[in-house]
Amino acid sequence: MEVPAQNKLLLALDLSTQSSGWALKDLKTQELVDYGCITSSKKDAIVRITEMRSALSEILSAHPSIQKVIAEEVRLDNLNLHTQKLLTYTQFALIDSIYQTNPEIKYEFIQPSSWRSKIGIKTGRGIKRAELKKKDIEYVKSKYNIEVNDDIADAIGIADSYFIAQAAANQCAW
Repeated sequence: MEVPAQNKLLLALDLSTQSSGWALKDLKTQELVDYGCITSSKKDAIVRITEMRSALSEILSAHPSIQKVIAEEVRLDNLNLHTQKLLTYTQFALIDSIYQTNPEIKYEFIQPSSWRSKIGIKTGRGIKRAELKKKDIEYVKSKYNIEVNDDIADAIGIADSYFIAQAAANQCAW
């Protein structure tokens, strides 16, 4: 999708070493501009992360009006140490891609439970990951009338949570 140069964009990411969902939203209108998924099926995790980094750099370069990147934080619970390390390396690959493309781009990471609660998806004890992924997909289908996989749904949900948090912050700033 072609984005006018004057539109400032938010890039939201659901990072993973195998399948990372992404969504672009206009920072002013909050319109969903584009979305997709970066995948890698390479056996070597470092090769997958390198491919993710390369694809992230392509997205950042293709959309020079990206002003902000928000991505899901690595959860430190329920993951083995090896997986935590790989996801942390993937986060660094994102930060490096941002810095190499445009060090002026701001970025932040948000906890999965935080962004989901902002868009109205209940998390917590007893709620399994598969249930959450299904609810993420349902949220996007209901709000945007599009069918996407769980990675893209997560990225769109992350983007929406950013705007909800901004609106709440603006209401409190009197």
